[in-house]
Amino acid sequence: MTQIKIALIDDHMIVMDGITSLLMEDPAITVIGKTLDSDELFSLIEQDEPHIIMLDIFLPKPIGIEILKNIKKKYPHIKVIILSGNSEEDLITTSFREGASGYLTKSVEKDELLEAIHAVFEGEQYISRSLEKSLSRNFINKARFGDKYSIHKLAGLTPRELDIIRLISEGLGYKEIAAELGISTRTVEAHKNNILEKLELRNTIELVKFAIKNKLVEL
Repeated sequence: MTQIKIALIDDHMIVMDGITSLLMEDPAITVIGKTLDSDELFSLIEQDEPHIIMLDIFLPKPIGIEILKNIKKKYPHIKVIILSGNSEEDLITTSFREGASGYLTKSVEKDELLEAIHAVFEGEQYISRSLEKSLSRNFINKARFGDKYSIHKLAGLTPRELDIIRLISEGLGYKEIAAELGISTRTVEAHKNNILEKLELRNTIELVKFAIKNKLVEL
């Protein structure tokens, strides 16, 4: 079993002690260190690099966002989960934009805390279920993925373009799509190029991500 190594940084040791006691209940998770100080955090990373850092967004100096930026600059492969009692949209958006992989409220329960850690470790992004209930789906998509995958872009697409996005996302090639829709392969290619331009996407991979994020296709 791969051990998920976690480091914690918060300005209250009692909070980190409580989180540590919860994490210890999962045999796949190891807390490699707890710190109140950003300098000590980076020393800890040098000694035993964690997979995930759980970061309190409201630290005295430097503030959590600055620490997040520094972590992602020096160690872009390390995942960061933000812990906060704050649910302001701007703060959530900024956290994801600066490289956070997760955003949890400090009222999170044990099961969801463990779920979030495993999801982030597997490469997913995670936001507290309590926030998903209070924030709009479009806002959450924008916070996690930026405007690139905004659902508002759907309004600029024609029904034919939506059909082509779905078929491309299902793995069909130009010939198969052409046969399905009764058009030429050149027309399919032209539609795809127009779609990419409208959505400001670069390639098929981003187009498929757009389709998944906006539920045009099901996994």
